[in-house]
Amino acid sequence: MARDDEHVSTELRHEFESVLIDEYWFLDNNQLDSWLGLMTDDIRYWAPVRENLSLGEEDFYQPDLLTHFDEDRITMGLRVARLGTGFAHAEEPPSRLRHFVSNVRILAADDANNVKVASNFIIFRSRPGYEEHLFVGSRRDQWVRKDDNWRLQERMIIFDHDIIENITVLV
Repeated sequence: MARDDEHVSTELRHEFESVLIDEYWFLDNNQLDSWLGLMTDDIRYWAPVRENLSLGEEDFYQPDLLTHFDEDRITMGLRVARLGTGFAHAEEPPSRLRHFVSNVRILAADDANNVKVASNFIIFRSRPGYEEHLFVGSRRDQWVRKDDNWRLQERMIIFDHDIIENITVLV
């Protein structure tokens, strides 16, 4: 039985590698409406501020935790819309972006329609005439299958940086 579970997990991991690569393709190619279309109506998209604690002491679900951002479908839609207006000064001219995803792992598959996925990311951002930036970290996602497509229901983004000056990229 363990062999079958391992096979299903491997197939699911490969499926989510493709899902995440497709997601980053949307972001790298400024297909932000298509990227937003991957989200559920009740999405939570957030990044907690990290503390310098001993290994295993971080609790990202404690009450009143500071976050870099904590968004829902409405605020994400507003951010995507604003990027298209020309009034997002930090993105005029638009950044050159390249997203990389790796170490995709299935953490849990409660059923065939509800999966927790972990992955690591690197994002390179370059703006003409400005400094280049790298953003590095991990993500903990909750994906649900709706109408034969995977939709992102929650994403917790854990940056590996001590200080982040300006987060204008979508992770």
